[in-house]
Amino acid sequence: MFHLFDITYVVSHYGYLGIFVIVFLESGVFPPLPGDSLLFTAGLLVAVLNLNLFFLIALIFVATFLGGVLGYEIGVNLEKLHRFPFFKKILNHKHIETTHKFFAQYGRFAVIISRFVPVVRTFVPIVAGIARMDYIKFLKYSLISSALWSSSMTLLGFFLGKAFPHIKDYISLVIVIIVVLSVIPMFWEIFRKKKEHN
Repeated sequence: MFHLFDITYVVSHYGYLGIFVIVFLESGVFPPLPGDSLLFTAGLLVAVLNLNLFFLIALIFVATFLGGVLGYEIGVNLEKLHRFPFFKKILNHKHIETTHKFFAQYGRFAVIISRFVPVVRTFVPIVAGIARMDYIKFLKYSLISSALWSSSMTLLGFFLGKAFPHIKDYISLVIVIIVVLSVIPMFWEIFRKKKEHN
């Protein structure tokens, strides 16, 4: 289980399957998984591991989209799923409430914006399901967000790897930087909200 958080291990040992599973789960079911850094690292290691860049982006796109669809269905069937201990632990009320506010603030575009915000991206599809957002609109925005996220993060890693070949020697540091940059929007929003209340 802990190997899921070791990004380099996942990419090098499980390849496409490992990437698909983590992205799928993080896109609508299991929030703490390393989505952004996984995509970046996969793009970075394309040449080293003989991965096909275009197939990788397509795979991530499908995993992201399907994970979001599953999250929507979880939201629609939330009351039934709360009977199961697994979902009781995962569906943290605090996370749901935070995401609900995010969804209310950004409306339908939350489906697109949230894809780039860790934790929030997992729960926005669930909240969309709870709110019974129009399914066709949800699918449309999910397709857009999945395409943007899968291509931008993976290509960023790929082109940085091409421009700076030695960056692979500092992959642990790069992952830490990516994680920090990923959570900045979330912490900024929390800070802004606290400032408004004071």
